[in-house]
Amino acid sequence: MGGSIMANIISYLTAKNFTISLSGLQIKVLDAAVLDAGSHWEKEDHFHTYFEFHMIKSGKGIVSIEGQALSFQEGDFYITAPYVTHQQVSNPINPMVEYCLQCEISRSDLPDSAYFHSSEDTEFFINVLSTTYPRTFRDNYGAMGLFDSIIQETSHKLPGFSLQIQPLLFLLVVSLFRSVITTLDHTQIPDPQSDVRMSRIMNFIENNYHISPTIDDLSKLIFLSPKQINRIMKKHVGHTFNEQLLLYKVSKAKHLLNHSTLSTQAVADACGFSSHYYMYQVFKRLELPPPASFRTTRSNDLYKIPPM
Repeated sequence: MGGSIMANIISYLTAKNFTISLSGLQIKVLDAAVLDAGSHWEKEDHFHTYFEFHMIKSGKGIVSIEGQALSFQEGDFYITAPYVTHQQVSNPINPMVEYCLQCEISRSDLPDSAYFHSSEDTEFFINVLSTTYPRTFRDNYGAMGLFDSIIQETSHKLPGFSLQIQPLLFLLVVSLFRSVITTLDHTQIPDPQSDVRMSRIMNFIENNYHISPTIDDLSKLIFLSPKQINRIMKKHVGHTFNEQLLLYKVSKAKHLLNHSTLSTQAVADACGFSSHYYMYQVFKRLELPPPASFRTTRSNDLYKIPPM
């Protein structure tokens, strides 16, 4: 295949940020978008910091989710979670049009509509959201028709259109949830492959190291407890979240010290260290030369965190 053709993306709800509450979940709708290039197109490997519900309005295609490929057709939809790498390829003979609902989903203690029958059902759906699903679902409850109505409202922008969109979004989310829940049962969720979850964790670290995220930040985003996150990381890289975050900061600092003219203070700021002095302490702890002298030593020795 030749060069990648980026689909035309038309956004309908940018910066509107509608919020919906459903039985212990808070869903903040970021945008509703349509991907339609009118011909064969693809989007190369990418990920987002939010959930996406991908609905195939027409045509056919293939999606790769963390390296696992599956085909889809009109009436299907699939879910990608934050920091899950995926790639879409439209069928050249029957090109697809995709509706995409982008949203942040988090736990909520606020009283809301009782969508789920019990707290166990809520936890079941959270487990669904925390799992990378290499599968499609059928739109059995009219989600795409509701999306059509949202497009119509936002395109015409008649008086009160934003008030009309709110219940449409609520029904759209409910219809998607219904399709997922009625397709699966409590015995059908496989144990997610820990290497897939590790990929999401590393994507998170690599894209947020400079702001010093906490394990609680990641936990809320991917619906895994700090204990689960550290267990996965110890299995794959032998370090906890905090240790791996620190190692990644050091690797970025070493690169900048070797390949830029930034001052050591600027390097510390760029890599998320609280101060130049703290970066110096970390380098010393890892038995590296002091940051100020690192440019002359160009040490490339492997390093690891000493025993705690």
